[in-house]
Formats: sequence, C-alpha cells, structure tokens
Amino acid sequence: MKKLIITLFALSVMSVVSSASLTKEQTESLNEKIKGYDYVGSFSGNRALVIKDNKAGFINKSGDVVIPLQYENIAYKRRYFRNGLWCDESVGVIDSMGNRLVPEGKVKRILQVPQEPFRGINKFPGYKSLDIVQIETEPGKTITYCFEFGKLLFTMDNDWPVVNYNSGKLLSFTKKGKKYYVGEEELKKKNFQEASIYSSSYESRMCRATEGCFVMKKNNKYGIVDIDFKEVYPFISDNSIMEYVDGTVLLTNCVWREGDVGLCVYPITSSIYKKKVLVDNLYSVPTVYGKYVFYEGAGNDTSLIKELEKDLDVKIPESAKKIKLYTLDGKEVESIALGQNRFRLVIKEGISSWIYEDAKGNAIIKEPVELKYDNFGEKVVVIQTASSIQNGLEIFIDVATGDTAWVPECIGICSLFRYLEAGLIKVSDLPKYDFKYMPLIDYYVTTSRRDNELNLKFMRREEYDSTSRKNPL
Repeated sequence: MKKLIITLFALSVMSVVSSASLTKEQTESLNEKIKGYDYVGSFSGNRALVIKDNKAGFINKSGDVVIPLQYENIAYKRRYFRNGLWCDESVGVIDSMGNRLVPEGKVKRILQVPQEPFRGINKFPGYKSLDIVQIETEPGKTITYCFEFGKLLFTMDNDWPVVNYNSGKLLSFTKKGKKYYVGEEELKKKNFQEASIYSSSYESRMCRATEGCFVMKKNNKYGIVDIDFKEVYPFISDNSIMEYVDGTVLLTNCVWREGDVGLCVYPITSSIYKKKVLVDNLYSVPTVYGKYVFYEGAGNDTSLIKELEKDLDVKIPESAKKIKLYTLDGKEVESIALGQNRFRLVIKEGISSWIYEDAKGNAIIKEPVELKYDNFGEKVVVIQTASSIQNGLEIFIDVATGDTAWVPECIGICSLFRYLEAGLIKVSDLPKYDFKYMPLIDYYVTTSRRDNELNLKFMRREEYDSTSRKNPL
C-alpha cells in the first residue's frame, strides 16, 4: 500500500501550465510526510483524504493535517472534496476546514450530479454541479439540503428534488415571480407515476434523456417535460427509452419478453421526431455523434430481422434495411463535418463504413475508420482503424478544426480525453507532447469551469513509449 502511495505522489518537477506545480523538494517533503498513512487519496480542492488505523482526515498539498483524523467507516466513493464540500454517509457535509454544514442526524441519501462533470461542463448549457444530502432529523422527518457549487441553494422537508442526473438541472416552476423546485412527493400528487429520468424500473434506467429535460410517466404513458414543466413531447409513448437532443426526440420502440434472467427488453424500431413531427421510422437504437444521428440498419443482411420476428412474434418494417445519417434538424446527410474535414458515410452492398477525408474528398486516412461514439464530445472525437489497433494507437480529432493526432493506447485514453474535453490541452499539442510526462489532475473528475482552468498543476512520471505516436499509415 505504501508503495502505491509513493507512486501516486512521485510527481515530476516539470510544469504544464502553472508555476504552482510542486518542485522536486516540495514533492520529496510531501512524500516524507505521507509515508506513515495507510491510505492517501487524490487531491481535490487542495485536500486529500488520509487514513490511519481506520481514522480518516484530510491534508493539504504541503502534507499538513487540515482536518484531524477523526472519521470512521468512510465510504470509498466519498473520498474527495467537491466544490469545497465533503459529503459522506457517516459524517454528513463539512467544508474544507471541517465545519459541519448540516445538522446532525442520520444520513439517508446522498446524490452528487453530474457524476462525469467533464462532459457535463462542455455538453450542457447552464451546467450545474449539485450536491444533495437528505438527513433524518427524527423518526419520520427528513430535511434535504441542495448545494450548488458549494452554496446552499434550498432545503426541502420530507421530499427529494427531481434532478436530471446528466446535466444537474432541477425541475421547477415559477409562481408569483418566485422559483419553486419540484420534489418527487409533489409529482406524485400531480399523478406522475415516475418522478425522475432514472427510476427503479429497468425501462427507465435505459432512458438516455439529455440536456435539461426529463422523461416522465403519466397515465401509463411516457413523455418529456423541460425544467419549467412545459411539455416537450406528449405523453403518448409506451416506453421511456427516448433521448432529447437540441429539440429532437429519438424514441426507441421495444417489446418486452420473459427470458432466462427475467423480463428482457428488445429494441425493434426507432423514431426521430422534430417539433413533435415524425421524420422517419428506422430499425434499432440510433447512435448520436455530436449533432448527428446515425441509424445502422440491417442492410442486405435481413437474417437477424427474420430471427427477431420469429422469436418475438413481431413484424419489423421494411425500413429496417435502411442505413441513414441525419442532422438533429432531421435533414438526411452523407457526412459529419469536422472543421475543414469530414467523416463520410459509405454504403456498399448493404454494408456501411466511414471514410475520413478533407472537403475535396481526399482521404486523410487511407483506410476505413471506426467512430467511437461513446467518446464523441463537442471538442474531441476518438477513432480507430485496423492499422491503429495493430500498432497500439488511438486517433484523436479536434471537432472544430479537424486537427489529427496519433497517441499510444497505453497512456490512459480516458484521462487524456478528459483533458482535451476540458480544454486544458489541444489535439494540435499532442504530436509534440512527451508522453513520458502525463498530467495528474487534482481529482480525475473536475467539478466546475473554474476548476478546469486551474486543474493541471502536477506531473506524474511514467515510462511510456512516446515514439509510437506518429502516424504509421
């Protein structure tokens, strides 16, 4: 364990963005101070949790104890400060100096959203970082405290606010010029059967509602409302598997059948609606690439469709063969713009592939590429080719400029992607970047725009091969 601690804090003297980085002497002093602890966590907000003999407290970046080691049974997922707060089931909420911010009582529930703030910061307008804690002050009575960027926003008695887990948006309404935040109990009084975009039911957990909207259920039908309770999509759907992006609703139609592990969901067709008008009805679940929607139809291979029709006793429409790419305005297109470059969709003999080329149609990469949609953010997209996989590389592309860089797969793509998403480094920097020195951020997920700007302060030395990042194609 101690070896792991020393590795974590063996920080290089090289500075990335700020002279606030620790010097070699400061790093050695810090390592000397922390070597006696059983556990040392990552820094967040100039605080790192330390544990010795099952007692936990916090140190600063000088290694000095700021909050005494006095807490026991600390939850693993609560080991970092966020927006100047620390929330833990056994403690409650304290600030960076250890002051308690909520009354003593039994902590019933803690929610911190979004849980991936890097993408929240860049993807959602009006991004919010919320810390919500419910305390049972006495049997049958609870108080819920909602903090926004560390500031107490409101409290609720015997209720829990309805929040979009992706964007941090809270459902609300305005009455006589005053904003009221909507709670789950209040929604039940209005005959809503499910009060959040994620509920205990399996079908609701599959819901991918984004931005500031909420998929909700009423009279056994699903619809979408915005944060001001205005209807975005009428309550006419039989399932909650829908996504709202830039005014477009992507609705997945499913059938439910009993399987070996219980009730199973089978996506059959997907509908795209713009301003509540049906644009198209296609096969399976759509993939969202930034501002584009891609439907990977069955093409000429209809064997899977026939098998599904037989097993599920359903009729899948002829449109299941279609392979299409739409903008979120509902316009069918053939390519995805990336600055001066583009991904072009090629369909040959019922099989689709992607080509990365410039505006004149000249191939930038001489073979088809695979778009990794789960990493398709507003700033950076990660792709692969057969050759890049063989060479142990990932290909990063700047969405705005089309700048392209090949980086070693072994360097920790998720961390590097977060730096790029947060705007801390640029794709154009990567070809000259020495991957022997990878940034160590205060905490692997930042929690505010300000934190993103101040985040890169330390360096961790790793013996990575930094020579293989050149384009081998």
